[in-house]
Amino acid sequence: MNSLGVFQRVPGTLLKTYGGRAGISNVGMDGGQAEHTKIVLDGIDLTSPQNGQTDLSEIPLVFFQQMFQSRYPGIDYGSGSMDGVIHLSPWFNRSFVNVTTGTFGYKSASAGYRLAFPNTAVQLIGGGFYSIEDYSFSLNDSTYNRENNGIEQTFFGGRVQFLQSRKTIIKTSLFLSSSDRGVAGSVSFPSPNANRKNTLSLVNATLIRILNSGHISIQVSRRANDEQYSDPDFAVNSRHEVSSQRLKMKWNRRLLKHLESNTTLELCNEMINSSDIGNRDRSLTAASVSLAYNVTPGFVVRPSFRRDVGESFRATTTDFNVQVKIPVLGQIRGRVGNGFRLPTFNDMYWPAGSYSAGNPDLNQEKSAYFSLGMERIFSKESRFGLEWRERRTNNLITWNAGDDFVWRPTNVAKALRKSYIISFRVPFMTQNLSVSGYLTGNETNDLTTDKALPYVPTHTGQLLLQYSWATGTLDIQTYYSSERNYSGYDDDYNPIDITLDPFTNVNLGLHLAMPGWNDLRLHFTFENLLDTDTSFFPEYPESGLRVNGGISILL
Repeated sequence: MNSLGVFQRVPGTLLKTYGGRAGISNVGMDGGQAEHTKIVLDGIDLTSPQNGQTDLSEIPLVFFQQMFQSRYPGIDYGSGSMDGVIHLSPWFNRSFVNVTTGTFGYKSASAGYRLAFPNTAVQLIGGGFYSIEDYSFSLNDSTYNRENNGIEQTFFGGRVQFLQSRKTIIKTSLFLSSSDRGVAGSVSFPSPNANRKNTLSLVNATLIRILNSGHISIQVSRRANDEQYSDPDFAVNSRHEVSSQRLKMKWNRRLLKHLESNTTLELCNEMINSSDIGNRDRSLTAASVSLAYNVTPGFVVRPSFRRDVGESFRATTTDFNVQVKIPVLGQIRGRVGNGFRLPTFNDMYWPAGSYSAGNPDLNQEKSAYFSLGMERIFSKESRFGLEWRERRTNNLITWNAGDDFVWRPTNVAKALRKSYIISFRVPFMTQNLSVSGYLTGNETNDLTTDKALPYVPTHTGQLLLQYSWATGTLDIQTYYSSERNYSGYDDDYNPIDITLDPFTNVNLGLHLAMPGWNDLRLHFTFENLLDTDTSFFPEYPESGLRVNGGISILL
């Protein structure tokens, strides 16, 4: 299953794609912007300081082995995490080899190898894929072909865990991915000869020391991306080298029998060397304190505080979380707090031209949130959850055209978002069949225009059926998105409101073990089985039905 199907399993997420595997893909939470949600891979923040987003197309799909959400995103990660943090872990329990082929010229191969020594564990992962992505799409009752949309990607990763002593653990990891892709552009403004090449490198090293009353960890990480974009039709040839380095120290300590503290000190430096915006950098310092007090068994109070300081800004983040177990109802949790996001390098320093210009005087975005939820666990395979979330954001950074028709970012927008999530997982009739899913509702309002936020569905839902037997499994995932609205123009260039139709996306996966050799498995996936239009942006169409087949061997 592709990244779209994986992220649709996380309640509240909204994947925003720009057409096919070569198109940029990012994710938001609860109808929010992608700049307000962080993606973290093995402890490394993937956010680009250039645009404040994480392009998921740069991350190999095999890295999505495990996925979970952070409990305290704003306290742990500061700027840009006010909607949430999604953690990815690429590590595996057994060595493997995967080979896959599919429609639109898709070919993929990957392998992972695990080595174990006394006190040391090594994991290596690598591979690549290629896809032409020359699919057809319909527009205004006519059929067209998506061109210049191919992509080729190679990747490598490795991790070493070393148990230096019973109380000292050292972890190091390295990830590299290189992509070469066509940039098809939008339907209205195609770019048949544009190309983008980028190399993403991630490095992480962590030292953990176990203490009698807790533990201390020191983490050093680096994210670097070298991107080259060219379009000979417009004489464009740009290069952007973006990097961020972090030093993070954590101290977990049990102060009293019922009181635990987590203290963090973080130093960060962000840099860009760009043919468009020049050489820029900024340094950030942050400190946080979080307490967990067990009032009674099952009743926990967690107040948290974080302070971020930079050359030209100060930001305070707070979070107050209460969890209590109540008979019959299960766990009840409530939280209130705030978050922020700093302007990106593009926002502040984009060169002034005839059509666009940056704004170095931008203020930070600010967000306040409130949530209340419950979770009832009936058994290991059975649970029910209900949650209400509300967020109000001020100083939203938006690019708008002024009286001189030049687009500039300004802090003028305000937004209010209210959402609910109902989630469940139950065994159904037989232990071989499990059913899980969720239903979300979003009520959004751009307080500046008094309209709903663009492209945000009022409802989304997901239903996953998983049936397993001795030699195979069958997965059927159904995702629903309701109507979405956005602003556009009619044939006379008058502004109008446009409504996008709802859609249902069905994915099916069949995984079979070979008789007599259970470690050799055949995989067949059918994505967008109903061949519906699942495009997030109408100007960047997605493909219809995708069919993939592959073989995997567990070693």
